[in-house]
Amino acid sequence: MPLSVAIGGAKGTFADQVGSEVARVLDRAFGAEGEWEGVAVRHFGELTADLLAELRRRAAEELGEHAVPNLSGVVGAKTGVFLPAHVQTITLPLSQGGPLCCASLPGLREELADLANRWDLPLDDASLLELLRVADDPEDGPVSEPLEVITFARLALAANEAVRRDCPLWLLD
Repeated sequence: MPLSVAIGGAKGTFADQVGSEVARVLDRAFGAEGEWEGVAVRHFGELTADLLAELRRRAAEELGEHAVPNLSGVVGAKTGVFLPAHVQTITLPLSQGGPLCCASLPGLREELADLANRWDLPLDDASLLELLRVADDPEDGPVSEPLEVITFARLALAANEAVRRDCPLWLLD
């Protein structure tokens, strides 16, 4: 099942009433959702739930289960968000579409940096884009990098932009 990767405010990311409810729930829980609403939504493609779960599994294998609480807190969720704040992983109920799993964007960035260090991968946008470009190459792409590396690159690229814009990173069913 593909998950859409996007950054931006809740109201622009979700359709009408759902976006308003998500914004209200986040504002009640964390008190800062209104600050993110002015950020235009930007999409970073799709990830399959299986590939994201494999990235989480490999990260836990490499770094230890305790070292990836943010990635673990959102993987497997129908709707997940990495918030631009140091927050504990939490699940919040929504009236439609199941719960909202929340984790820390700065925490995710630390986890990705640790994984990049372990796997000798880049974290800068240009190099991440190059990894994704090579993955799209019809001749060399699928065999040039393991799929969890491509998943890492897409997630890290979105996380970089979310940090620059100081807004949430969403994984949406």
